[in-house]
Amino acid sequence: MPQLTLAQAFGRAPKQSSSNSAKTNTQPYPPPKPAAPAFSSSSKPKKILFGPAGPHLDLDQFAVHPITYNGLVYPTSQHLFQALKFIGHRADIAEQIRVAATADIAFTTAHANQASVRPDWFSINVAQMEQVQYLKYTQYDLLKDELLSTGNAELYQDSTIDSFWSVGPDLLGANEFGRVLERVRERLGGAPAPAHPNRTCLKCTKKPRAGESLYCGKTCLQADISRVPPTCPRCRRRPQIGDLGFCGTTCLKAAGAKR
Repeated sequence: MPQLTLAQAFGRAPKQSSSNSAKTNTQPYPPPKPAAPAFSSSSKPKKILFGPAGPHLDLDQFAVHPITYNGLVYPTSQHLFQALKFIGHRADIAEQIRVAATADIAFTTAHANQASVRPDWFSINVAQMEQVQYLKYTQYDLLKDELLSTGNAELYQDSTIDSFWSVGPDLLGANEFGRVLERVRERLGGAPAPAHPNRTCLKCTKKPRAGESLYCGKTCLQADISRVPPTCPRCRRRPQIGDLGFCGTTCLKAAGAKR
């Protein structure tokens, strides 16, 4: 199966949309069983870019491979991941997500109910994603073989709009989903997950970031936000200057003329 380097990824394989939504894969079974993995612990890892189209499209979290969890069937791993935000305290929302016709609708339903997401979600979301993917690859032998066939390659999820789970538009995103698959591959008996630099808090630059946040916690977040000047009350675009209360004399005079 062909493999893409990140350099080649700048061209990005053609697909139906730039989102993570997979509409090209409609069958619950992947292609024929790939060759057994071949890797050396001393070899430099390759880089594989995957998404909802092109090589390794079955690795994508929106790919249609139903997963059984607690006796219930979820159409895709994305359905289960989004439902886990509500299972245990909002069973009604979790069920709406489970029976959603597509992974896109499951995603939209979850985000429309953001206020009801379990409060600790951003501290456990990566671990939850890893467990969901582990279920996926242990319930399908062919998918497990496909993941193991990537050897010790570094895995990068392609998305131009998501810089947390994927590489993002500039290929500099956190790629947390790719790292999840590398750890799942190791748990399944594959190559050890490649070492990646730890992402640290944007403010203190010492502690690791919490979940999807750029900061290690509320203290650093609030400290950083407190240094950002408020927006000009007239143009609502540029920051206020000192004690002026506006971004400059133009907005100050314009506001005064209206009083």
